[in-house]
Amino acid sequence: MMPRFTPHPPSSRARFALWATRRTLRPLEHVVPDGVLGVKVTRRLLAGMMAGAGTSPLGVEVTPVDSTTERFGRVKGEWVRPTTPRPGMVVLYIHGSGYNLCSTKTHRPLVSRLAKETRVTVFSAEYRLAPEHPFPAAPDDIERAYDWLLAQGWTADQIVVAGDSAGGHLTLDLAVRLLREGRDLPAGLVMFSPLADVTCSLITEREKALPDPMLSAAGVRKLFAHYLLDTDPLHPRLTHVLEPGEVLPPTLIQAGGAEFLAADAHHIADMLEASGTDVALEIWPGQMHVFQAANRMVPEADQALRRAAKFLVSALQASTAAAEAKEATA
Repeated sequence: MMPRFTPHPPSSRARFALWATRRTLRPLEHVVPDGVLGVKVTRRLLAGMMAGAGTSPLGVEVTPVDSTTERFGRVKGEWVRPTTPRPGMVVLYIHGSGYNLCSTKTHRPLVSRLAKETRVTVFSAEYRLAPEHPFPAAPDDIERAYDWLLAQGWTADQIVVAGDSAGGHLTLDLAVRLLREGRDLPAGLVMFSPLADVTCSLITEREKALPDPMLSAAGVRKLFAHYLLDTDPLHPRLTHVLEPGEVLPPTLIQAGGAEFLAADAHHIADMLEASGTDVALEIWPGQMHVFQAANRMVPEADQALRRAAKFLVSALQASTAAAEAKEATA
């Protein structure tokens, strides 16, 4: 059985944030134009809101990366380094986006807090977005970033892959792809409010019982249409169906109880557990989508991030110790 964690009921600040979001952000969906123009407008709105929702801690250095090599092509992102990083450990962070909207810049406060809390260097990867770059541009870019990290001297057992929303979907894609290619797997996986189902069937069912305060299932479906174009949403690199015995690294999944991607989080956790993966699922009552990014608004953001940081460091320490023990007996 997967470990279960039951947080306390939402704080008064979290309840107010939920109320305010439902009355301000959700109505914007009806005034933002459809199509490419709507994506561009939403990108600007979301960047401003995310900048105001989270704080960037002191003691973290951000260094842009834009590297083009014959072997890897173009790799973009940024190093996010705490002042005194733990040696021999790194996080590959994959930001959310709905596959259309965000960037390493919008997620810099969240990634910086994660780096400081863990004292682990983070490579926050950039990937190409729809509608300019539809599937499979994003997963291809993430696999390239992972291989680039290995080429920098990191080994798989020194890496944890983490991501939120669509970044969680890409986290799962990368792990499944490495598994099926017979390659070494990272030390662990962390997913915040992960996407599982690009057909939107899960969120549509969830919406009937509990509408998401941020966005409707119909709005999400429009975003995914830019990403999918003519691709079958049941494509294997979009559904990630694991068979029993296809075991992934230890995994932590966190989601908000008020968001419709809680259904996707449950789906992924159940699938991983059935495959034999060590997985922990945390559904935080009354919290919104990727609430970990909104520490200015809700105290639970820092609480959840600290739990994720503890899991992440423990996974890296266990993986490193296992690798050292194996090398000593070889």
